[in-house]
Amino acid sequence: MVFNKYLVIIFGLATVYCSIPVQAQQPAMLTVSSSAKGGTTGSAINIKVWSGRATAIDFTGVNELITQIFLADPSRFTYATDTPLEKGQAMTVFLRRIQPLKFPNLTTTTVTNLFIETVTSDGVSHLYTFNLQPGENSPQYSGISIIPISELEISKRSLEVGSFRKATIDDIERGLVFAMRQSYTPSSDTVVAKVREFLALSRNTDKSLVEIAQDVRLSLSVLNELGLLGIRDKLKTPLTTQIKLR
Repeated sequence: MVFNKYLVIIFGLATVYCSIPVQAQQPAMLTVSSSAKGGTTGSAINIKVWSGRATAIDFTGVNELITQIFLADPSRFTYATDTPLEKGQAMTVFLRRIQPLKFPNLTTTTVTNLFIETVTSDGVSHLYTFNLQPGENSPQYSGISIIPISELEISKRSLEVGSFRKATIDDIERGLVFAMRQSYTPSSDTVVAKVREFLALSRNTDKSLVEIAQDVRLSLSVLNELGLLGIRDKLKTPLTTQIKLR
């Protein structure tokens, strides 16, 4: 919606009224759950940048500091941060489109990817992956705000493997690698193939882990065992019992 404001200009005894169009509202920030990081933890987040405008990626909602930014093709987009990156206090990235540039030996693409590494207050690092796309027509939003994972998402994207303990997709994948490394199961086993299918689907759909396991006909007990293996391997806790994936 556009409102008109009137500018009054007085020339001697003549008064001139000029109608000036003013944009009524700035496009809102979108919110994206921190579970949608991309890279090894999910699908890349699509984000658009419109000509003549900046698109922000804000990490203040999760209180994460930006440690590194990598833009694969800098010939069409550029970025800046709210404070210099080297100070270690940046929490927001601002993206802008530029006229296409030519860099020697650099390949270009209309849609490129952007990687942003962050760190939490307790020292845990995260990697976020974005697909940068040129926006067309009117801007749909002014940026995205990364927000914490909700309790509902946590329950959907993890499995109960013990008292007050949840296994994530990463834990299950780590457990699978550990199981094959310790020869608990050969890589040619059909169960391994099903687990790999489960992992691939879990990172590309919004279904719960239970639903995905049902879709690929994979026993939850297998996933629970792998989740425990992954957690123990991460914590370097020795096993007290033998694990059998069947």
